[in-house]
Amino acid sequence: MAGGVRRLGARIALALALALACAPAMLADEFGKVSHYAVRLFSMGTLTVETRTGDLTIVGWDDPRVVVRARKVVRAGSAKKAGRLYPRIKVRLEGADDQVRLRTLYPPRRPWRPFRAESKLTVNFHIRMPYDAGLILHVVDGDVTLRGLTGNQKILVNYGDVEDDLSSSNFVRSLYAHTLLGTIQSDLNGADGSGFDQKTVFWNPYGKQTVSIHVRMGGVFIYAGN
Repeated sequence: MAGGVRRLGARIALALALALACAPAMLADEFGKVSHYAVRLFSMGTLTVETRTGDLTIVGWDDPRVVVRARKVVRAGSAKKAGRLYPRIKVRLEGADDQVRLRTLYPPRRPWRPFRAESKLTVNFHIRMPYDAGLILHVVDGDVTLRGLTGNQKILVNYGDVEDDLSSSNFVRSLYAHTLLGTIQSDLNGADGSGFDQKTVFWNPYGKQTVSIHVRMGGVFIYAGN
């Protein structure tokens, strides 16, 4: 009986500790700060994006530049406290011409609380890039929307949905999409499934574009124009 009481007391103490730890985050407000970046990228070059937490929209256009709108979002008790958090997230746009790399840098993780800082720090991106340039994208946690890109794509998302609005099914040579747990829908071949280990494959010998999408937990939604 005494052991049961001690275990119950320990559980109550743990629940209270978790509630107290979460209270500041629940009471915090959301603040945002926008920055802009741009660099030249040739149409046959490649843009590589590596980001940890946040949503991305990437749109193709007929301009030899990558233009980035980055919105840092932080949770803090006041605007003054938010101002001290913005510098903890770094946005880096590096390279030019054939190879451009966009990435976010977060504070070093502490072994005893590895994700504490990241829960307060997010970067959402809106990116314009040459429509026929290649794209390599790795996102840890965030939703991705792609529009009007005819270059090769290699997309890897750990947690989040990917919506790929392809310019035309005629451009696509091969497509492979896979989600470990989630939903796949594709206009290319009528694929529509949900659950574990969902995948779809499309092949067109007359196309040029190669698309590879891998999601760990989340959905893949592919829309193709005529």
